[in-house]
Amino acid sequence: MHAALALRFAAIVHALCRAVAARGARGALAAPVVILLWLRLNRASKRIDSLAARLDAAGGALPAPKPDRRRNRPARRSKTLPRRFAWLLRPIPEATAAASQLRHLMADPACAALLEAEPRFGRILRPLCRHLGIRPPASIAPREPPPAPRRPKPAPDPEFIPEIPTHAAPPAPRIRPRAQRPVRAPPRPA
Repeated sequence: MHAALALRFAAIVHALCRAVAARGARGALAAPVVILLWLRLNRASKRIDSLAARLDAAGGALPAPKPDRRRNRPARRSKTLPRRFAWLLRPIPEATAAASQLRHLMADPACAALLEAEPRFGRILRPLCRHLGIRPPASIAPREPPPAPRRPKPAPDPEFIPEIPTHAAPPAPRIRPRAQRPVRAPPRPA
């Protein structure tokens, strides 16, 4: 059952990869972005396929993921794709079809139940949803804490009046240019 959903997702990603490669060859995207996007899409497809296979083999429930040991390592700067919402739709118009298919797949009751039960699928799909301009369902939407309230700027002290140094020179006078009078031609002798 989960393998069928993974195959549908792989078909969507494969069509999107073909469109990215075709538009990238025409210069719609820079070559490094095309390569990075291609790699990320294929990796997402493989991760979905692997997770679905493990879920089918386990009979519907996976053990909790192991703690991530990479958190103790210093963060290295990785190459990133643009983070704007729906950034992929402008350079690759064919991505709208992939977005529609992915939206339809996530609306499928079997897929919705899978996304609700297994949060790892949400971590894989969330970036793709952002790239394609899809608002993720509530089951995979990021659970971010509300933003901290901004500190108000301190009001100036009403009793504080800045001192003007006595040794400061007075401001230079403003000189206005004189209006020029029209030049008259000398009178002609008669």
